[in-house]
Amino acid sequence: MLKQILIRGVNSFAYAVTITLLATGIVSFFTDYAPVLPEFAARFDSLYQAVFVQLFLIGISSASMGAGSIIMEMERLGLFVQSILYFLITAVVWISVGCYCWSIYKYPTALISVVMSYLATYIICWTIQYRICRKNLEEINHRIFELREEIQ
Repeated sequence: MLKQILIRGVNSFAYAVTITLLATGIVSFFTDYAPVLPEFAARFDSLYQAVFVQLFLIGISSASMGAGSIIMEMERLGLFVQSILYFLITAVVWISVGCYCWSIYKYPTALISVVMSYLATYIICWTIQYRICRKNLEEINHRIFELREEIQ
């Protein structure tokens, strides 16, 4: 299981950094502006350091989501507990990165907005996945029922 956690974490990190790097490059090319908040960039000696740290933290966020997905395969926990654990792990990492990169802790409204948008997004994605799984299970059960009738 540790091997799967590491593989998922490393892959998620690499994908997120690559995609963010491409997006950053495109934005910088067309606007001559690096997509980093000035307040965040001011913490570093150069803009390149700020972009690098931001890329790294985005990668860490994604790695936590990828590695944390292993929780969804721990059947003994049950879907409800799996969902809550995964949400808590990813939210803690994501909000921590948001606080560091974008100083959302300084603005209570921004922090509440980020937490609520993360929660809403999570609920929407979870509901969609749940309905897809439920539909697939119904189709499987229907097919099993048909096969049993054919055998009898």
